[in-house]
Amino acid sequence: MGRFPAPGRLWRAGALLLLILAVVHTSSGGEVRRRRRRQDEIPVFQQRVYTTRNVTANTRNNTRLITVVATGPANIRYSVDNPRLFRIDDDGNVYTNTNGRQLMQGGLLNFTVLAVNPEHSHRAASATVLVSANQPPKFSDPAYAANVYENANGGSLVRAVAAQDRDTDVISYFIRPEPGAPDVEEFEMFTINRQTGVIRLVTRPFQFTEEDYSFLVIARDTHNQNDTAAVHVHIIDVNNNRPMFPDCENYRPEVEENKPSGTPVLTVEAIDADKGENAEVEYSLVTSPSSPESFFDIDRTTGQLTTLKVFNRDEPDHEKELRVIVKANDRGSPSLEGTCAFVVNVRDVNDNHPMFDKSSYQESIPRDTELNSAVLRISATDADSDENGTVEYDLTSLRDADAGYFSVDPRTGVITLVRRLEGISIDYDFRLTATARDRGADPLSAEVSVIITVKDSNTRPPTFILRPNQTYHLPENFRDTEAPIARVKAVSNSPDSPAIYYDIVAGSQEQTNRDRTFVVEEDGDGGAIVKYGGSRQLDYEKLESYNITVRATTDQQTGAEVTFRIDLEDSNDEVPIFYNTDPVTVPENSEPGTYVTKTSAIDKDGTAPNNQVTYRFEPNSEEEKLFSIDPNTGEIKTRERFDREDLSRPSPFYTVTVVAEDGAPSGIRNTSRPNTVKQRIKVEIGDVNDNPPVFDPNRRYKATISEQANKGANVMEVLASDQDSDSKIQYQITDGNYGGVFDIDSDTGIVRVKNALDFERVNTYKITVTASDGKYEATHAVDINVTNINDVPPVFDKPSYQLKMSEGPRDSSEPIVKVTATDPDPVSGVSSIVYKLSGPGVFPEHPEDDVFSINENGEVLVQKILDRDEGTGGREVWELSVQAWDEGGIGQGNSVPFTLTLTDINDNAPYLVQSEDTRQVIMENKSPEGVVIPVEADDFDDHQWNGPPYTFALDPDAPAELHDMFSVTTVEQDNRAEIRPLVSFDREMQKEYNIPVVVSDRDTASPTSLTGTSLFTIIIGDENDNDMKDGVSAISVFNFEGKMPDTVVGRVYVDDPDDWDLPDKTFSWLEGEEYRHFELDRDTGNITMKYGTPNGSYPLKFQVFDKKFQSTVSALVTVEVRLLPREAVTQSGSLRIKDVSAAEFVSRPDKDTPSMHERLITELARLFSTAPENVDLFGVVDNDDGGVDVRYAAHGSPYYEAEKMDGIVAQNRDMLETMFGIKIEQVGINDCIYEHTCEGSCHAELKIFDNEVYRVQTNTSSIIGVKTELQYKCNECEAKMAPEICLHDGRWSEDQKKCECEAGFPGPNCQGDTIHFEGTGYAWFPQLTACNASHLSFDLTTVSEEALVMYNGPISEPSHLVQDFFAVDVMEGRLRVFMNYGTGTAVASPALKISDNHKHHIDITWDPETMVVLIDSCVGSSECQASAAAPAGPDGQKNSFLNVDTPLQLGGSAVPLDQVAAVMTSWDRVPGWGGFTGCVQNMTFLDRVFDLAQPADGVGYSSHCSELAKATPVIETSSSFLAVLLACLAILLILVIVVIMYRRRHVRTLYKEPVDEMRDTIINYDDEGGGEKDQTGYDLSVLQVQANGVAPKDAMRPVGLSPSGQPPSVRSFIDDNKNQVDRDEQAWPSDDCRNYAYEGGGSSAGSLSSLNSGTDDNDLNFDILNEFGPRFRKLADMYGGGDDDDDEPPPPPVGGRPSSMAGESWC
Repeated sequence: MGRFPAPGRLWRAGALLLLILAVVHTSSGGEVRRRRRRQDEIPVFQQRVYTTRNVTANTRNNTRLITVVATGPANIRYSVDNPRLFRIDDDGNVYTNTNGRQLMQGGLLNFTVLAVNPEHSHRAASATVLVSANQPPKFSDPAYAANVYENANGGSLVRAVAAQDRDTDVISYFIRPEPGAPDVEEFEMFTINRQTGVIRLVTRPFQFTEEDYSFLVIARDTHNQNDTAAVHVHIIDVNNNRPMFPDCENYRPEVEENKPSGTPVLTVEAIDADKGENAEVEYSLVTSPSSPESFFDIDRTTGQLTTLKVFNRDEPDHEKELRVIVKANDRGSPSLEGTCAFVVNVRDVNDNHPMFDKSSYQESIPRDTELNSAVLRISATDADSDENGTVEYDLTSLRDADAGYFSVDPRTGVITLVRRLEGISIDYDFRLTATARDRGADPLSAEVSVIITVKDSNTRPPTFILRPNQTYHLPENFRDTEAPIARVKAVSNSPDSPAIYYDIVAGSQEQTNRDRTFVVEEDGDGGAIVKYGGSRQLDYEKLESYNITVRATTDQQTGAEVTFRIDLEDSNDEVPIFYNTDPVTVPENSEPGTYVTKTSAIDKDGTAPNNQVTYRFEPNSEEEKLFSIDPNTGEIKTRERFDREDLSRPSPFYTVTVVAEDGAPSGIRNTSRPNTVKQRIKVEIGDVNDNPPVFDPNRRYKATISEQANKGANVMEVLASDQDSDSKIQYQITDGNYGGVFDIDSDTGIVRVKNALDFERVNTYKITVTASDGKYEATHAVDINVTNINDVPPVFDKPSYQLKMSEGPRDSSEPIVKVTATDPDPVSGVSSIVYKLSGPGVFPEHPEDDVFSINENGEVLVQKILDRDEGTGGREVWELSVQAWDEGGIGQGNSVPFTLTLTDINDNAPYLVQSEDTRQVIMENKSPEGVVIPVEADDFDDHQWNGPPYTFALDPDAPAELHDMFSVTTVEQDNRAEIRPLVSFDREMQKEYNIPVVVSDRDTASPTSLTGTSLFTIIIGDENDNDMKDGVSAISVFNFEGKMPDTVVGRVYVDDPDDWDLPDKTFSWLEGEEYRHFELDRDTGNITMKYGTPNGSYPLKFQVFDKKFQSTVSALVTVEVRLLPREAVTQSGSLRIKDVSAAEFVSRPDKDTPSMHERLITELARLFSTAPENVDLFGVVDNDDGGVDVRYAAHGSPYYEAEKMDGIVAQNRDMLETMFGIKIEQVGINDCIYEHTCEGSCHAELKIFDNEVYRVQTNTSSIIGVKTELQYKCNECEAKMAPEICLHDGRWSEDQKKCECEAGFPGPNCQGDTIHFEGTGYAWFPQLTACNASHLSFDLTTVSEEALVMYNGPISEPSHLVQDFFAVDVMEGRLRVFMNYGTGTAVASPALKISDNHKHHIDITWDPETMVVLIDSCVGSSECQASAAAPAGPDGQKNSFLNVDTPLQLGGSAVPLDQVAAVMTSWDRVPGWGGFTGCVQNMTFLDRVFDLAQPADGVGYSSHCSELAKATPVIETSSSFLAVLLACLAILLILVIVVIMYRRRHVRTLYKEPVDEMRDTIINYDDEGGGEKDQTGYDLSVLQVQANGVAPKDAMRPVGLSPSGQPPSVRSFIDDNKNQVDRDEQAWPSDDCRNYAYEGGGSSAGSLSSLNSGTDDNDLNFDILNEFGPRFRKLADMYGGGDDDDDEPPPPPVGGRPSSMAGESWC
């Protein structure tokens, strides 16, 4: 099934056929009816539609494609309607007129064949010929890759290739060995199945000779069209050869002793007959517990052996021969290894000097000693070997007189007397030097002193009468310290000294008994016995022999020596030691006798057979049955063939125990057996591919996939198993994959979509999946069903629609055109078409504005009046697109163009053509004679039918004086008019005239002629006919950060009715009044302010000369320069005022009436409780909507924040509008409140132009402001605060890259994290921005059952009806969150009560669709989680974002929300506005951390979170209770009186004797507590205290309150209080001298804490200190007590010291 993709293709062909037949039927229906009546005269085609697919790229010109046949009259003449490409002969044979490549470019071609009756040419018939270019096959991949194991069996699968033919032609596959070679089915060892495209190995014997093979495969269809793909086959090497060391037996490496570490020794080479990684060899050293593994290193790649130490061949190391085993492993899996063992000989270097066995020699000799008698023997040894260690002796005398008496045997070292000693005095010392020299190439020597003393003849050395043997033999394990080894005996030759003493001479080396290994003991019979001393253990392997010298001496210090040798005999006292053997692998199925590994052990005994090691297995062991071992080499081989998959064994691993034994009975064990040792070797039976893959025979693979599945989509997983653990199964699709639409992951068996599926072509596939392990394979069928989806779009009945109609109104229910589309591919079986329109006049987001609509029947309707005329915003041609969507509008879509052309009607009256640049001028005082002003008209309508010729006339309804001044006449030949003045004019009376001219278009206009009236402006030109007068003007300049460059700030103004007389004027500075900060242009009067002009008011005085009148007047221009800091601009507020221009805003209506600009400054100062000079209205600029944007800043001590200023202005918006008679469109300009500004997240950033200004200039007043621009960042929620900005005196640490903050300000930018409310306050913070995904979190602690926690939304009538708001309140102890996007209110409220005086963490997230509230990070429970969907408005529309432009208010609202709700139409639910008591902490919005310690404005808050308590009655009142209570109050009253009396007395003494202490005046005011003695520093009433200490009755008002109750600025606060003191009649006289400059003891001051003492608590209000800026906030925290609560003492001042002065108190 599924081989022939008939359904879809036949459907399309059928549809095409029906379409063609319909066209033919429509065009010749009448002919058919007539043909029935006269069949003999009308040709009849045997087929109406002929189809051919014979066109290929190889088709030549003049190739016959098809034959068409018509019957009827004789000699039918044929013709075609496309003779450029085709021709037809008289027999109906159709031929090509071009080649196949040209024809294939057109895709599907069709043409009409006409058959004509030659007798009656009007008698004809037609047929359609469809020519489909035959497409060549196409391979699914341009290249294929395959891997084949070198031991693969003949017939093994290599690769399956697949090609697709769009024409469903049968495809044949071939191999092309190389380009240009003939196509074959077999190449080398590869063959291809001609029908399936499966490539396999040939079944005949073959041998891979290359690692890679490449060839081409050809897919050829029945039209001989080809496609080519490349095939690359890589032959995978099988790791079946071990590395071998071919020269191992020839390795005789040597290394000189003393060579440095790293000296190269030898480079070994192992060869592996495999290929690739299997032939790559890595080298390592085989080690054993005592092997010299630390002596050498080997390069893993090159095999170079190098030393790791400096070798010493001599004592004490004796490093002469070092056995090394090198192992070579290939990189196959499993890895195979080979070993090579050799001995590194350490070559001797003459690096040791001979060493004498004594440090000096002394001997005595009788004077009568015979010649050639031996006197003594000197002995030296050399640790080197061979010639380097062979010593020769020489003897020299230190004195010439001593020469010639003695000689030394150069070989034996025996010194003999060679000259008689006659004449030599007794006790004479011969002082000789003996030299020992080796025989090295560079001989080394040593010297020793030899002293021979001459004695008398009676003093002779003893004589050995019992001499030892020359050599004794001892076993190395000899341990008997009592057994005699040798006996000696000497006798004295001096009768006076018969005693003999024996000693063994200790040499300088161990060989000469340096360590007294042997000792001598006297035997009591005059002789001595040499014994083993036991101080050092004998070890043949370290020292093979000892040279023992026994010296016999007498009391006369004469002596004789005898020397013998003790040779050690090797004992079998060393146990063999194995070299480490790594786990090895033997491939299964290996022939018996296969090499496994080679084990190696060494025996450190010095001689054979003690050090001869043989190898064996334990008798009757499993190893002995399965493996054999060479007893001499340790090489292990197999005895049988192994099967890794042998189920009788638990694992494929064998543990082989090898026994190594030496060749003699053990010398360390009480046994006659040799020393033995065992080693276990882990042998793994390596996997060999000897089992085929297997599919589960009980499983049926069946899958369903949609025809729209993406390429690469998974269809299903096909799995096969293989008992061979190392076999890698590769999967391929080898049959049924028509068109190559599927592919399979060769490693995982996952079938995926390779090419596009088409249900209409093939809907069922039965593919064959082959699993191959490289040698064996298995197949399994997989059934895949393709499901139909809606992938064919609707089809319109026309390719396009055109309509022409007249403009103007029409019935909106009457369709102008109907379109029809059908669904050729209805999935549900029922066609459901939805029509849509797009293009001009269609607004999907605002359908109420649509000009056109289309209904479900495809009828296009007109919803608005159509206007053709572009000049009135119309359009002549409407290029629309009609869309048809199936599946009810959610399926496939198609579109066709719909062009609507409007014809003109006369619906526009003509108008005069005049612009600002073409306004006509008539000079004043000029005679009207000859003055003609041409006037032209135009019309938005079509000039051909509804335009000129025009007729002109002066409006009959114009004022009579205009008729007296002007005339209007029509000039018909020029289609224009002429205006002529009738009088002369005076500009000073009127500067311009607007003349109403009536214009009519042509009389024949349709439907009727129209007349319009236009104003034609005539300017009266100025003459300098008035003298000038003195002038006064003012210019306000706002210099941003002092950066303003040289700038023209205005022009000199004088009072002159003439305004075109500038060329007659000359400007100059008034004599002596030139200013260095300003420049004057003498010709224009322009004033330039220079860069660096400081703040101040500059009255600039000028004089102006008029050359016509020869007059000079003065002008005063006052330039007010204000330096604006960046803080003023960045924290500025803003207003948008409607229908007022910038010039109108700054101009005075008359001389005595202040401008709107001046009045607004005054009113803002009043609202902000600051002085007018503290208000900077620095930005005045016209906006694009005909209004003005105003930007302002204000300050007390610091500059106020924008949230405070804009919030206050918004509260008083209605009042300002009424006062100024204006309409305020926005307070706090921010177009992000409109969702159309950005289609997503939005925030505004204020850009400041440092070197640019705004100018608003009028005659008498001008403003030069700072240029700013709001830039809107779309798809961004907020700008992040820079990390290096540190608030509240924090400091940036470059080392830690973070702010180091003061205590109490833990935020990342040193923000405060806590704000506390007591139920009557609120605090303002920056607003929440419009964001796609918002997250607000905070910690909340409250006891309020009903309270408003926070609110962000309108606080007066909103801008442009933007009614969005966000609020959080507590109702009945539960948290409620309100969200309104302007189309309704959503509320989410978890069930958990939070009014429990415990801290709760609140998370609120919202997006365009949903709001979610979590309490304490709980998820999934309605107790602590709630959500709500964003509601839609009554019209179903839904907004997406929270758009607010007012401050975020915490703790309450400055304006009751019921007042706000009264003007809101979308507020269907309103939050409560009860007072909030509690704490808000750790508040963040997105990445913004709120600085809760510094609100922009507010009342009734603090930065300390107090313990909250609910009042609970616990005592019942009774008469006894009241009596006790009254008694307590009485006692308390007495105590208060006593305290007051005490304080008054103490105050008198406190101020009794002021003492000047100058040291107290030096105080660091940056430190906490500094200035504590400034007791009345701000309480200026101390200035009113008279000599008797009594203050006047008219006490000053409480500190911190202005008369209006508004918080004043610092300046006004001090000024007001100072002025009040000055006006007081009872104040101290001005000539009283009291030194108030001293602080501390010399002042009447005590402490700043007195700011809150000495006055009734109710009179004090220090909250005003918060208004003075950050520098006063610490003071406010110290002395601002908040609400009175005696039960709750305030926190102590940080860093302050407590006062010791009586009468002080803390708020």
